[in-house]
Amino acid sequence: MLKIFDKYILRAFFINYLIALCVMIGLYVVLDLFVNLDEFTEVESASTLDTIFKIVDFYGHNLFLYFAQLTGVVILAAACFTLGRFHRTNELTAVLASGTSLYRVATPIVLAALAMNAVWFIDQEVIIPRIADKLARKHADIEGRYSFAVWFQPDRKNALLSASRFSPRAEEMRGVLIMHRDDHDRMTEVIRADSAQWDAEKSLWHLKNSYTMKFGSDISPDALGELDKVPISEYASDLTPKELSLLQATMWTSFLSLPQLDKLQQRFKESGTSVFLIVKHKRLTTVLINMIMLCLGIPFFLNRERPSVVVAGGKCLLLCGLCYIATFVFQNMNVADFDISPALPVWMPVLIFGPVAVILLDSIKT
Repeated sequence: MLKIFDKYILRAFFINYLIALCVMIGLYVVLDLFVNLDEFTEVESASTLDTIFKIVDFYGHNLFLYFAQLTGVVILAAACFTLGRFHRTNELTAVLASGTSLYRVATPIVLAALAMNAVWFIDQEVIIPRIADKLARKHADIEGRYSFAVWFQPDRKNALLSASRFSPRAEEMRGVLIMHRDDHDRMTEVIRADSAQWDAEKSLWHLKNSYTMKFGSDISPDALGELDKVPISEYASDLTPKELSLLQATMWTSFLSLPQLDKLQQRFKESGTSVFLIVKHKRLTTVLINMIMLCLGIPFFLNRERPSVVVAGGKCLLLCGLCYIATFVFQNMNVADFDISPALPVWMPVLIFGPVAVILLDSIKT
């Protein structure tokens, strides 16, 4: 049961949390809009109202992504602002005079941080995967007007799908080529079509001017032209227009949930195993890194003496900034040239800064 002391600390923490969240996300949006405003207005015939609608539509969906990216920093900022204010108003002096440990002061903040990491997990695993196709959009193509090529994308049937042009807005492919493979990755069937139109109700592609050719291992390459071309009108696939759009995004794997990553890992087999493995380990270590950064920062403010808030904040910023930069570097490290597990660099910030956080927490004089 929460006591008055806990409620007071939690109220101060969450007020600072909301302020920090609004300021950081607002700054993120303003800077991004400042850099990319011209891309929203590329269509000369678009009215001012249409441009505003596109901006709201784009950033309205991306707010969930920005929250996921900034959660750890916002929690740290809220905790430091809360404890810094307690020092400035001499409230920690009164707490110590009453015989209360400084660890008792930190307990509600740590529990609140765990709760906000749980919110982050829900956002990352439930909300973001459902709007992943919206997050994959470019600033200049909110409506999906631009088309692009699709090359050798595997589906659940172990087939490779290619198209010379795919239009996300029309949900249509042109110049379609589908190559079916057996368990040994040998080609067993080829489907060609001039175009393919997606049917959302039946979850399949309607093919036009299309045919299929089946052949076995005993067919020589010179005899491929003699195979019978059987007409085919539709093709059922789990490669939906939304997924094809998502696959073109640089960060598309980070938009997926853990169950989706498991399914894709089976689909891509050996070619993409390391990529999905790294993303899954990133998902697991993010909560740990968020809590480690919190534990690195709050010891500078939990002090029996009254430290300078500016000096404490500077030390906190230096150490936590180092942790943040190291995390970014290790998580984006290319391990293809090293004979190590792909997941090892992802865990390195935890292994390096975790013991440092424990030492700093243990050094608090209560």
